[in-house]
Amino acid sequence: MRMINKVQSTPLASVNFLIMNRRSMNLRAELKRILHDVGPESIWRPVYDNENVLLADGIAEMSDARPQDISTVDFQGKTVLDLGCNFGFYSFLAKRLGARKVVGIDYNDQIIRGCRLLKAMYGVRDVHFYMADLANSNLPGPFDIAILINYIGKKEVRRGITKVLDAVERVSLSTMIISLAYSYRIDKHLDRDTENLIRRYPPVYIRDGELHLIEFVHDYFRDNWSMAVISPEYETLNDKRTLLFTRK
Repeated sequence: MRMINKVQSTPLASVNFLIMNRRSMNLRAELKRILHDVGPESIWRPVYDNENVLLADGIAEMSDARPQDISTVDFQGKTVLDLGCNFGFYSFLAKRLGARKVVGIDYNDQIIRGCRLLKAMYGVRDVHFYMADLANSNLPGPFDIAILINYIGKKEVRRGITKVLDAVERVSLSTMIISLAYSYRIDKHLDRDTENLIRRYPPVYIRDGELHLIEFVHDYFRDNWSMAVISPEYETLNDKRTLLFTRK
């Protein structure tokens, strides 16, 4: 009787394997199409498939919010919101680090579709992705931890970042992880537009030809949050630091 069961189960196991392999190939092919359509300029971090094959390089500096720095934060059992998640690099990292539930949002529907394909390929649970503009939408939450990485750059700084900072704080119960440059040279990085910066930032942070960005953000949150730098102290000031904010 056991021999009959063995003979009968082998073809079924083979069929199941073929179905799963075919599904994985289809997911990978669709993800590759999305990566191609989105273009390399919109892919911030490396994208790997479920077999750890690199599908796309990321254009962001890997010194910004290194995984080994993020892993010093306690994610165990926490809920996490990844704002501007791109293809979910930090969403999936938070889950691997023990987060109970992770939500990633991005404004690009193609990118969100790519995140959902990666979720299916990885076979992970309790990681969800939705299309939303973090500065203009009613965000879900609150969450224990909010992540804002690869979002605040020169373009956002020129527009003003207080609205984004308010959004992150609004959805964070206990912890915020934010990456941004220590400072920017106004003539080199910010289009020499001092008048625009003065409208958006108090003049005390605009001195010596620079916008002192981390100093501004530290003071913006200091009444309710303690700040620590969890990335190395890079020599170049416009290299982004990873900041950990803990609610007082």
